[in-house]
Amino acid sequence: MKKPTLILILFLFTACAIGGYLAASKINIGSSNSNSGAQSLTTALASSQQNFLLVRVDDLSSTTPQLVEAWVVFTAYSDPPQVMFMPLYPAYDASKNKTLSDAFAIGSDGKLTSRLQQTIAKEFDFSLNGNIVIDSTGMDGLAGWFGISGIQVNSVPATTDLDVHNILVNSQFFFQNVCAQLKSGQAKAQFDSIKWSKLIPAHFQTDLSFEHLMASWDRILRDAAPQQCDVLSNE
Repeated sequence: MKKPTLILILFLFTACAIGGYLAASKINIGSSNSNSGAQSLTTALASSQQNFLLVRVDDLSSTTPQLVEAWVVFTAYSDPPQVMFMPLYPAYDASKNKTLSDAFAIGSDGKLTSRLQQTIAKEFDFSLNGNIVIDSTGMDGLAGWFGISGIQVNSVPATTDLDVHNILVNSQFFFQNVCAQLKSGQAKAQFDSIKWSKLIPAHFQTDLSFEHLMASWDRILRDAAPQQCDVLSNE
């Protein structure tokens, strides 16, 4: 995606986030008896846009997990919320793929190091607020819990354009289904069915606190269902 197009997308999302902030500033979120930390987090999410890096690797239990794909989800906490998923890796550009794959590494703590996130922020010219890393087994599990069938999870990195297409088209299909569930209001029940103990830490890692992750998801579902949830991929 060319930078002028991406900048336009971010501009529109920022406008929505500002609208959300102005709306949120007119009401009190929570009560004086609420936990102050949770209230501050909820208030921050209600009045902002946040961008999260979504990374899939082959196997988090491996000593050297391999990068399979990376997406960004733009989330504007407006009313109603707005969500966009955009693929970053792999692409039909070998040099861009090399730049991102060279920046990828999982640290000794099992979490993504900061280099990939920094490289993406520089290459694509947007900020990131955190990352979520899942492996192929975890992706299969999520597809099942969200009731999405027909997913063919490629567990190895792409080496050909056909591999790139197959990886992207499957995730495009997955995120399109998630968007459909968000718009219809069905996503909460599907999300509640996730068995986190079967995901964490073997197949799912994040640099976000669990409270932050849950508050972000709750902010998307709590009010009106998102009417704009798009997948910026045309495989």
